[in-house]
Amino acid sequence: MDGHNIMLHRRLGWLGAGIATIMVPLGIAATVMAVARGSVAGIFPLGFFLAMDILGILGFAALTFAAIRLRHRAGWHKRLMLCGTVLVIAPGIGRLVGPLPLGILTPFALFAAIMLYILVGIFFDLIVLRRIHRAYWWGAGTVALLQLLTGPIGFSPPVVAFAEQLAP
Repeated sequence: MDGHNIMLHRRLGWLGAGIATIMVPLGIAATVMAVARGSVAGIFPLGFFLAMDILGILGFAALTFAAIRLRHRAGWHKRLMLCGTVLVIAPGIGRLVGPLPLGILTPFALFAAIMLYILVGIFFDLIVLRRIHRAYWWGAGTVALLQLLTGPIGFSPPVVAFAEQLAP
């Protein structure tokens, strides 16, 4: 990559950082408003949906912030950006996986689809670097932790009550 492309990437990166900063509160507000409008498809219970989307947005924020802080370490930067980005595309993947007749396995299928993106990066590292970059342990670990927390938080009485209060 020549110097011009690196400079362009840096300029666009700061624009992207600004957009990411705006995405976090707007994403949380959009999730809450979707529940309040009754426009949640019904694939997941409302509390679970709230927890899944909000934790995904917060995970995106954390991983993206870490990637920006580590922007001078290219290996860390690009891998953490991938892991953060996977969290914000999760709702789109959920719309693809949700209608499948999977029943209670739907959240696991969604998690598998999300992790597939990260696994492709890990396999690439194994082939090219012959090792897994440590950034993937942090990124994939964060994604997995958030997925594990979604159920207990989404089905907790305060979150369920809040979601039911929001719903029309």
